This record gives sequence, structure tokens and C-alpha cells, in this order.
Amino acid sequence: MNLAIFLLALLSGILHAVWNFFSKKKADKMPVMLLGVWFANLTLLPFSLWIIAKTGFSLGIFAFAIISALSDIAYYFCVMYSYRAGELSMMYPVARGTGVVLVAIFSMIIFHEEIAFQAVIGIALVIVGIFSFALREGLSRKILSDSVKSLKYAFFLGCTVVVYTLIDRAGVQHYNPIVYLNLTGVLSAAILSPFVFQKELGTAAGIKNFIQQEGKYAAIIGYGITVSYLIILFIYATFAEAKSSYITPIREFSVVIGSILGFIFLREKITLNKVIGIVTILLGVIMIKIG
Repeated sequence: MNLAIFLLALLSGILHAVWNFFSKKKADKMPVMLLGVWFANLTLLPFSLWIIAKTGFSLGIFAFAIISALSDIAYYFCVMYSYRAGELSMMYPVARGTGVVLVAIFSMIIFHEEIAFQAVIGIALVIVGIFSFALREGLSRKILSDSVKSLKYAFFLGCTVVVYTLIDRAGVQHYNPIVYLNLTGVLSAAILSPFVFQKELGTAAGIKNFIQQEGKYAAIIGYGITVSYLIILFIYATFAEAKSSYITPIREFSVVIGSILGFIFLREKITLNKVIGIVTILLGVIMIKIG
């Protein structure tokens, strides 16, 4: 695999883990995430307008952007609900693992991607490592049943990852990634804002006060979301050989970072299955790089 693609995907994963960590700390406040999305997209807007002035604008971008925006909205809600329901070191891996499995399958079907044998082994290791986090101590029927119930939002979160990954990969083949991401972000934020801010904050004064109190966290989450994903869109737009079935598992190195952050700062319990998961994911990422 191209070293530049590999390193960029890893960087995206690290940034993704960081903003998810702060999302967990603010899991009860949807406006924090939405405010961050506005911060990042308003920052991108001048660049998007400059690009449009230079290259023009096609209405066809809306077909991709609307579908992507709707999946983003579902994604944001699933992030909030899944992190309310369980530990970061458990919910985050399962959500991302679901995406790895389904993205690999649909990428082969839709984009006819061919996967090298070493990469197949690597993807399998990443999947096994990720889902090992879902097992709580013991394997009784009750424990497994409780795990499944608590992880349902994480599973739905993974499904939204599949939708926006495949749609966005196709979208940036035709449109500038900055303009595309900016339009998608503005659409999703504009749809959510009337419901979230009116319900949670009520007045303009309440919004102002909220920005003063939570602006720091909002900025970290919003810019983390935007920059980490812009890197992925840049990969798809720039490197013809980039494959979703490879990029998505490599990016899931974020699971390792996210879990370590959960252990250190949230004092989440270190268990054998989580350690095995981290080691297995690392081996899988190495195998994908070799492939």
C-alpha cells in the first residue's frame, strides 16, 4: 500500500479518536457537537466560496450531499445515544467494527475492489480485534444478552458509517472534497439546529451563554470531525488506487487510541478481551500495510 495513503489514514484515525473521546465526556449534550459542526463549517466556508469562484458549481453535488447529510444526522444521534449507554472502550470499537465489515463487503460489490491476501487477513484481524471489545467478562447467556442490548446504538452507528463512506467516496470523484464536505456539513447542521438549539437552549441569550461555557469542547469536537474526515475525502479524491476496504480498517486504529484514552482519562476498566483486541487490531493494520 502507498505509504502516503497509509499515514494519512492513520492520522485521520488518531484525530477521530480524540474527538470521540471529548464526545463521550459531553455525551449528554447534543448541542455541543452541533455547535462544533457549525464552527468548523463556517471556517471552511470562505475556502469553499473561493474554490467555487475558481472552478464553478454544479447542482449535481446536492444529490450526494443530501444523502450524506441525512446519514450524518443519524450518525450524530447514534454517537450521543451509544455513549450514554456504555463505556467508550466498548461502544466505540463495536460501532467502528460494524463499519469495517460492511464497508469491505459493499466496496467489493459496488466498486469492484480487489483485496490482496495479506490485506484480507489484516481486515479479518481488525474485525476480530474490534468485536472482542464487545465481550464483557464471562460468556453466560445473560451477559451476552445484556451486551447485545447495550450495543444496539453502536451497531446502528456503524451502519451510518457505511452509508456516508460509500456515498462520499463516489461524491468526491466528481466534486472538490472541501466544497463537498462543507455543503454536507452545512446541510446537516441547518436541519438539526432548529430542533436541537430551540429545545435545549431556548433563547439567543441561552445560546450565547452556552457558547461561552462549552465553546472549547465544541471546537475540539467540530474541528476533529471535519479535519479527520476531510483527510479521508482527500485520499479518495487524490489517489486513484485508494480502496475503501483498505482505508476504513486502517482508520480503525482509532479504536486503539480511543480505548487507551478511555483507560487513562475516564478510568475505564482494563480487561483481557480489550488488551487482546488492541493487539489484534495492531497486527491487522500491519498486515493491511503489507498488502
